[in-house]
Amino acid sequence: MTTELLLAFAISFGAGPLLFLILTRAEPSVALMAALAIGALALMVAGSSLVDRAPFAAVACLWLAWVSAVAFMAHAAMRAMRSAPLRKWARVTGSLATTLPWFGLATAQFLTS
Repeated sequence: MTTELLLAFAISFGAGPLLFLILTRAEPSVALMAALAIGALALMVAGSSLVDRAPFAAVACLWLAWVSAVAFMAHAAMRAMRSAPLRKWARVTGSLATTLPWFGLATAQFLTS
């Protein structure tokens, strides 16, 4: 495994779930959900515009957009569910979902090598 893949693995399985748990610590509110949605959209636009000039920054923006979008979806689910166990499951599945980009990256690496 290359250094880049090891770094991507550590970020996907360490920083992603940690950032998600930080973003979902607060109680769900319309203002917080709007901020997450706008942030995800802004990061997607930034990532798309940086592809040619700064590929690493583009990937970082797109990854942060993914984590923000997953946090938005978890907040929407937690807002709809009032029971504590279901809210915990929303956080657990959301933190697992933040690792999905790693599997796409690993599959692409496997197919091109």
